[in-house]
Amino acid sequence: MLNDAEIESIIARVQGRVAAVKGPGRQGPALRAADDLGAAEALLGDGIHRSIDAAVGAATAAFTAYRAMGLESRRVIVEAMRAAMLREGERLAYMAHAETSLGRAEDKAQKNLMVTTKTPGPEDLEPQAVTGDEGMMVTEYAPYGVIGSITPTTNPTSTIINNSIAMVAAGNAVTFNVHPGAKQVSVENIKLLNHAIVGAGGPPDLVTATPNPTLESGLAWP
Repeated sequence: MLNDAEIESIIARVQGRVAAVKGPGRQGPALRAADDLGAAEALLGDGIHRSIDAAVGAATAAFTAYRAMGLESRRVIVEAMRAAMLREGERLAYMAHAETSLGRAEDKAQKNLMVTTKTPGPEDLEPQAVTGDEGMMVTEYAPYGVIGSITPTTNPTSTIINNSIAMVAAGNAVTFNVHPGAKQVSVENIKLLNHAIVGAGGPPDLVTATPNPTLESGLAWP
């Protein structure tokens, strides 16, 4: 029969082994998967959805609402997106560098600033009318719908900013499958853009993504 000291010793050894398994970098596959799932659940909302199918579905609903809005509404929304990225672009650049260890944070900040201010907006989409002996023709640019975008780990934020402004300006919605090596900063970037869009009167989920992108999710378009 074990005495109290021996029992306490066994308990301590078991607790030590459990702690070692759960410690940083020592988790088993099941524990890591559970942690990843929990972290992903905490990120849902503001354009972030559990799966790529859900992200595309939400963007499709947003596009339906957005296409009923006029060109002037697009101008207001895009200006709000630009303003948000002017405020947050530098912070996102440093987040991207910290997560990917690629490039220089200062250069990334400059790229974010450039695409925020230089990406064409609704001002390039004015209707054009031509008249002549044969009558009159009016040309108006129509949106495509939901556009898929795959972003790199080298320039995650500047790509998201550029693509989002250009596609939303043209009346589209966009679903991103971001590089897994830059998923944290990409999720933050997309959430900030959604806040700006909704704050300017636009529908939620014009810009969407999934928190755990993979090669498979990039190929699994509905």
